[in-house]
Amino acid sequence: MSVLAPLYFFGALAIGLPILFHLIRRQPRGQVEFSSLMFLQPTPPRLTRRSRLDNWLLLLLRALALILLAAAFARPFLRSALMSDAQAPVRRMVLLIDTSASMQREDLWQQALDHAGDVIDDLSPGDQLAIVAFDSEPRTLFSFDQSTRLAPEQLPGTARSSLAEVVPTWKPTNLGRAISFSADLAVTYEPDSQTDDATNTAKPASTGPVSTGPASTGPAHLILVSDMQQGAQIESLQAYAWPDQLELDIRGVKTKSPTNAFARVLTGPDPSGDDDDQQAKDRIRVRVENSAGSDESRFRLAWSTADGQELSSLPVQVPPGESRVLRMPLPDPNITSLVIRDDAHAFDNRRYLVSPQPESLSILYLGDDVETTNIDQQRESSLHYLRLIPLSNARRQVTIEASDGKSLSAVPDPEKTPLVVLTRAIEPEVADRLKQYIQSGGQVLFVLATAQAKSMAPALQRITGAGQLSIGEADIDDYAMLSRIDFSNPVFASLADPKFNDFTKIHFWSHRSITGANDGWSVLASFDDGQPALLEQQLGRGRLWVLAAGWQPSASQLALSTKFIPLIFNFFDAGSSAADTLNDYTVGEPVDLQPSPTAKIAGPDGGQFRFASSDDAEAIDRPGIYHYNDGDQVRAFAVNLAVSESRTDALPEDSLERFGISLGKTLSISQIQANQRQLRDLELESRQRLWQWLIMAALLMLALETWLGGWLSRRQRLVSEHA
Repeated sequence: MSVLAPLYFFGALAIGLPILFHLIRRQPRGQVEFSSLMFLQPTPPRLTRRSRLDNWLLLLLRALALILLAAAFARPFLRSALMSDAQAPVRRMVLLIDTSASMQREDLWQQALDHAGDVIDDLSPGDQLAIVAFDSEPRTLFSFDQSTRLAPEQLPGTARSSLAEVVPTWKPTNLGRAISFSADLAVTYEPDSQTDDATNTAKPASTGPVSTGPASTGPAHLILVSDMQQGAQIESLQAYAWPDQLELDIRGVKTKSPTNAFARVLTGPDPSGDDDDQQAKDRIRVRVENSAGSDESRFRLAWSTADGQELSSLPVQVPPGESRVLRMPLPDPNITSLVIRDDAHAFDNRRYLVSPQPESLSILYLGDDVETTNIDQQRESSLHYLRLIPLSNARRQVTIEASDGKSLSAVPDPEKTPLVVLTRAIEPEVADRLKQYIQSGGQVLFVLATAQAKSMAPALQRITGAGQLSIGEADIDDYAMLSRIDFSNPVFASLADPKFNDFTKIHFWSHRSITGANDGWSVLASFDDGQPALLEQQLGRGRLWVLAAGWQPSASQLALSTKFIPLIFNFFDAGSSAADTLNDYTVGEPVDLQPSPTAKIAGPDGGQFRFASSDDAEAIDRPGIYHYNDGDQVRAFAVNLAVSESRTDALPEDSLERFGISLGKTLSISQIQANQRQLRDLELESRQRLWQWLIMAALLMLALETWLGGWLSRRQRLVSEHA
């Protein structure tokens, strides 16, 4: 006999407690010693009739009734000795294992293998198993067809061997794509045949208990083994319809230390506007992020060379869950990576980069004061003050090439010569070459430095096509000042701050008047007499500026003011194409390299591989510095870990449920059999209903006890009356 609720029998044990307490002879709690009794022997109380049980039969009947009630609540049933366990349904399971770069932390991969081993060890005959590994793309390691073609004793070993050569890659995690791929695989698979032949042994003979019927296929299960980090890219699940008959069983792996910080070099314009600061141009922005669950906030940043030497170490403090942007000195050409130290996980602590080589640029100056050697004459030379400006920095080396402007043998290259400055009249053929230069992306600044600058009007007319443009001399009583400055234009943008936008201390002793300018011109600044001070016109890809006054001391105070250097910097930078990028790519993403039969790429370990087609880029599979070589074309480029892989905080528990995914636990064979056994026991108990007979027997015992108690009471009363 078996019972469904055996705990009710423990309640029956409470029947004996009143009897036990009644039979225990206890001493009184309060005892007082009297000196007059200290020499007497203590005499325990004698057992009287009232201390004994008079009616054992009544007690037994009552106890038996309570025991029968407890047995009825325990719901007993009779199990047949010939009944065997039913065969568990065939399970269809997809084991989805994360092999992305974040799984390289601590012992996460070993934890993942342990979870996979638990699933494989629990396989039963007839189970269908598929194993899928994923990073940026899912790939099937072990298919359903393979599992159905193997004998039950071969399945665990073969499934384990499919994981033997798998290790975490350096690619990012695309969890959404992997889940949708595996879910479709789980619910759409249909075996080709269930008959035995030479190549398919789907139903081997079983040596276990005799089954009552053929095994049925149970619901499909998707078992996910992953660290579930926030950078896992699950957004694609928004457009995926989750199958109704599928459950996702998440078996997460965790690290001992939650701290993970990473640094990356920022490229592109600075949203704070500090890019206009000339000192900032010699530095580079670096963002440091710290995980929300981190227990550390102090780290160190350093540039590192190929041989591991660290330079420019910089301490940085980033609270958990926050990020910080700081500026570091521009890396030298021999720097190959940015390293963050004092972090718990080293897999993303190094960001590789290829430092751009300093560009060799020049300014072409065309003027009459080129050959001036006299010191007094140099002080009145526009070229002299132009040479004093420190245009060179870590990104570029700038030289000034001076010429008298009488001839120009070739059109300057805008990439090498971003700016041309003219202070004298030029010949028509020189003007034509400058027009081609501007239209191809060059920048030209006409400086009307002296009264003789009116002779420069024909060159301006030839370049711009403004036939009515003329230059004259303005009448000034004392001095002129700048007004109505367009600070939204890049020429003046760096001076827009109220701390720098005061031009009232710059006096112009003389200036030129410009008339006849067409609608293609923009006035960037005017004199206080209403005459234009700085004009701009866009021609093709380049620009032309006309400054209606000179900057030498005899003409104005501009060259001696603090505004002169940033203005010349802005003129020059408007045409400079110095790149802020560090030639950076991400593992798993395509590179913009041209495949060719002769192209080769050398990896970080020194090994080479051919790059004859875009498919060969699959060999770029780890972070580091790579070198592309195709004849005369040699190029170094950096490949880094995706930033998303460094965001290792765990996803919220309901993040997948919000996409309609049904979560659940995959039961083991022993749990399934226990559930089946419980259901079968419930069915047997409901059919037999032995508890009803026990209730009737308990009621019978109570009725008998009531009659016996009354009879004994009457008999005792008669005995006492005759006594």
